[in-house]
Amino acid sequence: MLNFAKRARAVSSALLFNKSHAKKRIKGTKKQTHQTQQVINREVLIGLLFAQAGAISLNFSMLPYWLFIVSIMVFIWRIQILRGQWPFPNSIVRTVIAVGAIVAIVGTYDQWYNLEPMVTLLALSFVLILLEVNNHRDAIKVVFIGYFVTSCAFLFEQGIIISLAGVVVLGCLTTCLLVLNGTHIRFLSRRSLRTVSVLLIQALPLMLLMLFVFPRVGALWSVPLKNDSAVTGVGDSMSPGDFSNLTRSRKLAFRVSFSDDKLPEPSERYWRGLVFTEFDGRRWDRAKNDNLYIINDGYDTSYTPLDPADAASVFNYEIVLEPTNKPWLYALPLATINDKELERTATNELWLSNPATQRIKYQVSSALNYQTNEHQERLQQALSLPQGFNPKTLAAAKKWRSEVATDEAYIAKVLNFYNQVFTYTLSPPKLGLHTADEFLFSTQSGFCEHYASSFAVLMRAVGIPTRIVTGYQGGEWNAEASYLLVRQYDAHAWAEVWLEGKGWTRFDPTAAVAPNRIEQGGLLDTLSLSDQALLDSSALPSFAWINSLSLKWDSLNYGWQRWVLSYDQQQQSRFLKDLLGKVTPTRMALLLIVPAMLMLFIFSFYTLKNATRPISREVKLYKYLCKKLEKQGISIGAGDTLGSIFIKAYRALPSAKAQLVSIESDLNAVFYSEEITLTTKKYRDIKRNISHF
Repeated sequence: MLNFAKRARAVSSALLFNKSHAKKRIKGTKKQTHQTQQVINREVLIGLLFAQAGAISLNFSMLPYWLFIVSIMVFIWRIQILRGQWPFPNSIVRTVIAVGAIVAIVGTYDQWYNLEPMVTLLALSFVLILLEVNNHRDAIKVVFIGYFVTSCAFLFEQGIIISLAGVVVLGCLTTCLLVLNGTHIRFLSRRSLRTVSVLLIQALPLMLLMLFVFPRVGALWSVPLKNDSAVTGVGDSMSPGDFSNLTRSRKLAFRVSFSDDKLPEPSERYWRGLVFTEFDGRRWDRAKNDNLYIINDGYDTSYTPLDPADAASVFNYEIVLEPTNKPWLYALPLATINDKELERTATNELWLSNPATQRIKYQVSSALNYQTNEHQERLQQALSLPQGFNPKTLAAAKKWRSEVATDEAYIAKVLNFYNQVFTYTLSPPKLGLHTADEFLFSTQSGFCEHYASSFAVLMRAVGIPTRIVTGYQGGEWNAEASYLLVRQYDAHAWAEVWLEGKGWTRFDPTAAVAPNRIEQGGLLDTLSLSDQALLDSSALPSFAWINSLSLKWDSLNYGWQRWVLSYDQQQQSRFLKDLLGKVTPTRMALLLIVPAMLMLFIFSFYTLKNATRPISREVKLYKYLCKKLEKQGISIGAGDTLGSIFIKAYRALPSAKAQLVSIESDLNAVFYSEEITLTTKKYRDIKRNISHF
């Protein structure tokens, strides 16, 4: 009895073990089958890798260089995994990579919570996630992260090239999404290209409707960048060497379009920016008590045209300024702007309420023939000089002033002094403590800031109020689209002198040394061959046809910026007024409803057209046969072929085999033989044969 009990317990334990083991095997088999069904194929993975490369390349101007190295390493690693040469990284490797990425971001950016490090973090996650993605669900996450990374590129650049490249990357990501959703589309095929193109075209009307009709609340990419991220031009102070370094760049500063193509002479194209009145012996700065807004207690700095009938001295124009990340603007003196977001300072500077982190467009009217008023306190500020600096200059100034009768004669004498032995160069010698003394009586070689600074010291030394103005001078006329291009190498500094009865009057000592620089607005013709070698290669002269192509391409970019990127509330209001005549709620509703109804009608038309497409005779015969067999109790599945259907029919209806053989022969000939044409008579005969069996 005991032996029997032991045997029973052993058998029971064995059964329980086998049952548990069987459950584990079934569970493991199901899990393995599920994973196998979800593993992404080779084409989707390659598509994701290309989409990753495209999305990262779109952010090339903002992302740190080390992220591109990481991208290349991840690309190679994933390809090796695909080839079966390398394994997926384990948890320890992934942890090390994640910690290293965070350390790299914190070490790259001073303030890691700004926009740029956040975009870098998103792009880095988009790169690293490909090292562990292996199923459809993860791949879909990668696609949506790619959409965000692609969109981030437009926070920093919105040109034509970046827009077209963004559409390509968008199409690549959408194709991956189509393949992942089981549409049976190959990644690189005509069908995938056609499907994605149709999807993008279908979204185009909605995009245009939102662009032109929906209220403009500011561009989504109007996000402030950190202070040193934008390409800056003229700075907020001036010292020897600042402009000679900036002038080596060909990068664009701004473009100007004049009304009726009426533009001033090259010698009058002084694009006024900042005014510096404080001098510490080396550096010029703005006055600390400058008010950023026009005040009315004697600081009336609005211009008065000397001859109101002289329309030739008034110019109306539009400026599209490149991002500077600075709040000041540029315009011809003296400017009138009808824009609530712009302010004019007490020294006739133009300021934005916020730094120009993106391209901005503003309308300006300038009268070159003007006279200004000034407060006595500000004139005293324009006379101050630091103690203990430039003794030779001060002594020479007093001596020269005693030799002439008027301030105008003294100014002419100083300009004549510059015209004798001075040279204009991008590589002047370094100056020590007494900058004006060393420049005027020793080196006698410098750039515009050297001449403007020393000139101002010579004027103040004899009691003539003088201030420094920085900005740009000249510009290149683009005849292809009738606008002026002002580049960084047009950066310039000059002086303004207060003369009784005339007000602030511009004097440019650079014109006495390098007249071509001012009269023709051309820097390259002024520099020596050794100085031209210091310029960026893009700033040097090129073949005429290359320059022509460059101007054509720039005009295309300019049109894009003016009419697409600068489509703001004012332009939208003008557009809607021209389109509707009068903007009312009823007309706006019709403007929204009519296009929506039109798109709905087109969509419904094509949907119904495809739904009511006539069925071919061959398909009608096939459906008729299936219907007859189902009446006989034969079940036909969605995956059954014509051959499998007749095999079922032979088994279920052995008595009708001869008739079924005849029908099968006729249908095979109709479907698969190129020599047989299904005429109306043959169609009726086959249908009659099916109906009689």
